[in-house]
Amino acid sequence: MKRVLTVGLKYSGTAIDGVEFDNLGLCQPSVDQERAAFALYEYDVIVIHPKSYSHFLFGEEGEFSNSPNELGDLKRKKDQYDLDTVFDSTDREKELEAAIAAGATVVWCLAEPKRMNFFGYRETSYGYAAPAVAKLVKRGDLQLKKGRRMGAIDHESPFARYFASLATAGWSLCLADDDHEGYVSIASTPEGYSLGGRVAIGSTAGWLVTPPSSEAATNRLILDAVELVKADPHQEKYHGIFLSHTSADKPFVRQLRKDLLEHGVPQVWVDEAEIDVGDSLTAKIEEGMKETRYIGVVLSAKSIDAPWVKKELDIAINREIASGEVVVLPLLYEKCQLPAFLQGKLYADFTSSEEYAIGLAKLLRRLRIK
Repeated sequence: MKRVLTVGLKYSGTAIDGVEFDNLGLCQPSVDQERAAFALYEYDVIVIHPKSYSHFLFGEEGEFSNSPNELGDLKRKKDQYDLDTVFDSTDREKELEAAIAAGATVVWCLAEPKRMNFFGYRETSYGYAAPAVAKLVKRGDLQLKKGRRMGAIDHESPFARYFASLATAGWSLCLADDDHEGYVSIASTPEGYSLGGRVAIGSTAGWLVTPPSSEAATNRLILDAVELVKADPHQEKYHGIFLSHTSADKPFVRQLRKDLLEHGVPQVWVDEAEIDVGDSLTAKIEEGMKETRYIGVVLSAKSIDAPWVKKELDIAINREIASGEVVVLPLLYEKCQLPAFLQGKLYADFTSSEEYAIGLAKLLRRLRIK
């Protein structure tokens, strides 16, 4: 039996054999036995949407969810509903850490913090039960918008169908700044803001996504999460990289390939390492570009005018335009005038020994290697 906990949102779809759904909150059982979730490490899937204090405390919207004085209203209704009494954040955080360590799939929905001054400032971000996620959302410059159009979607991510459903239902929250250690975006708005991504910060691992805006989207999100039951939370899905370069930059490319392999990247495609005597040069390179998800273009004063690099870049650009996904990764080896298509992209800087380590870390993060 697979046990699924939804906090702040509810599955209303068709029953699934072998799957048990609990729609409960993170309040203490000693205060509200009926609406309190079991210890979080008892669940295989946990989906949390702290839209209001009632959402994360009791599992669903309450009569005071839209009140600007929700905490005061709750306490007036029942003294034990005081936030410090009804919610033990430290205990729930420890339970969630144990759940993640055991392989549970955890999904957090972006939510406005709804900061209230009630015996000190409080925020609904407590409901994440994961300080690292709350901090990520705060640093990510959360934006409230109203949109339906999508930008790039990683169609190999487990939530590709969920993001596709939002093209009809619409989306509302996104992160304007997603360039943070431990976060890899998997979907974006047309202007490049993140609608969701993979989180791996210390012992905190899971998925952070824009909240659903319809019943159908809610069901889709939960079903996508259910399919990830007992996945290894620390195992990133690697996508290969093809290093497009000119022969003049071979020493740098060889070193970069060596460093990528040593950091756990299992496939780094470089022509001299993959092509044997007698092979068709064109055919083998086209094969390598098809077998890898990303094409890293090594940029230098010599490479930007090299005919072969231009040809490979054209192939990569066409693939990126056709798929709507990120394909081309600019790798700046020497300061030079970037091709027009690459000028708006964030590049990994390898132009000095000081920048090399930073550039390598950025590239590994994109390749989902810790």
